[in-house]
Amino acid sequence: MNFRAILIATMQTVGLFAAGLIIPVLGQALALFTPVPAILAFIRNGRREGSAVLIASTALSAALGGWQSSLIFFFSFALMAVGAAEGMRRAMKPEQVALLGGLLPVGAIAILLSFYFIKIGKNPLEYMEAFLRSSIAEAAKLYTSMGMAEMASMAASIPDKFIYYFVRLAPGMVIATSVLQAACCYGMSRIMLARKQETPSFAGPAFGVWHAPDSWVWGLILSLSLIIIPHETARLVGWNLAILFAVVYLAQGSAIIEFQLKKTRFKPFARGLIIGLLLALPAIVFVVALGIVDIWADVRKVRGPVQP
Repeated sequence: MNFRAILIATMQTVGLFAAGLIIPVLGQALALFTPVPAILAFIRNGRREGSAVLIASTALSAALGGWQSSLIFFFSFALMAVGAAEGMRRAMKPEQVALLGGLLPVGAIAILLSFYFIKIGKNPLEYMEAFLRSSIAEAAKLYTSMGMAEMASMAASIPDKFIYYFVRLAPGMVIATSVLQAACCYGMSRIMLARKQETPSFAGPAFGVWHAPDSWVWGLILSLSLIIIPHETARLVGWNLAILFAVVYLAQGSAIIEFQLKKTRFKPFARGLIIGLLLALPAIVFVVALGIVDIWADVRKVRGPVQP
């Protein structure tokens, strides 16, 4: 085993994870890429070394932040790294790698929570609603004690209806966020491998020419159909699916913008900055719409076999 590579990857992994707990905003942004060093260890050195990095990182997280910290690391980042790395090793398509990396941790957490709620005999939705209400009440008390009357009033004025829908739309938001994070980690790993001209067999289509499988549009159509059905459960299922497909076509719309900017010879940093600004503005809605329109318009003329 390459112990030097394991040590370096472990320190990088724990460093990124710790940054999210210590450094506000920037650290949390860096923490999103915590799985990347482990993914690279899996690809460069093999499954044994990659697994050793995750085991060592989990143990070090426990030593530094306690068992709660190690659980957060394992279920939020380690399982994602395993899924994404295995998808890359099997030469899966980009969307398959993102789904495997994003759904593995969500699935594991869902199974554990199911056993937990069965054991305590409580409805998970009602439990989460009660937890949010108590958390908001505690926050309002804290703001009041700090003399922040306006913030306390805002916290106390959050309606029950908002909490009701937030809890029931949480599955879609959690899955979409996890898949998006896995996609970003996959993209970063590919960039780092490509720069050193490593493992060419893992190369796939450039982001600028990627598009989701056209058949996925039926999932979007199904979600929109469920939303208009006058039945509460059907509508909630439809909204959860719509959140996930909105992220998919947001990525496709971003790929079109990346393609056009690259075509006009913008530098990588400038392209990333422009796309980042668009996604931070209300224009994000138009980026999603662009991705959906591309299913039929084929703006980039890339349908068919995509060349690396």
